[in-house]
Amino acid sequence: MTRIDELADRSELAELAFRYASAVDARDREAFLAVFHPEGRLSTFAPGAEEPFAVQAGHEELAWIPVAMSERFDATMHVMTNHLVEIAGDEANGSVYCSARHLIVNPMGGMDLMVLIRYEDLYRRNEGRWRILDREIHFLWTETYSTLSAEQSVMA
Repeated sequence: MTRIDELADRSELAELAFRYASAVDARDREAFLAVFHPEGRLSTFAPGAEEPFAVQAGHEELAWIPVAMSERFDATMHVMTNHLVEIAGDEANGSVYCSARHLIVNPMGGMDLMVLIRYEDLYRRNEGRWRILDREIHFLWTETYSTLSAEQSVMA
């Protein structure tokens, strides 16, 4: 592999992380599935857990995730950082950190749930493009913030 090929692969893998975040936040089912290999798997771990509490495998099971996000939260924003990868031919592994904000609006104001995440990934090139083959979502910790409604802030 030439240095230019390696840089192109690293760039595409970094963009894959951003496309994942964008698809989740937009609740875009097709864009979300496009970042996953057809045999892709997503495993979700609670803080400090050694075993996942949820596993989705294949596009059919992964397809419900954007729908679930839209049903549970009014808005989300995933910001990806510290993306590190090791490339070996048509496979790569890596990790990426994420600060994910999840907004829940209610008549009394709202709640902003901040989730700090580390993704552990296995990538595979599929039909000439990098895809996520296996992603472990490791929740590191959460923080919550309350917001006041417009009426409450006028009264404060």
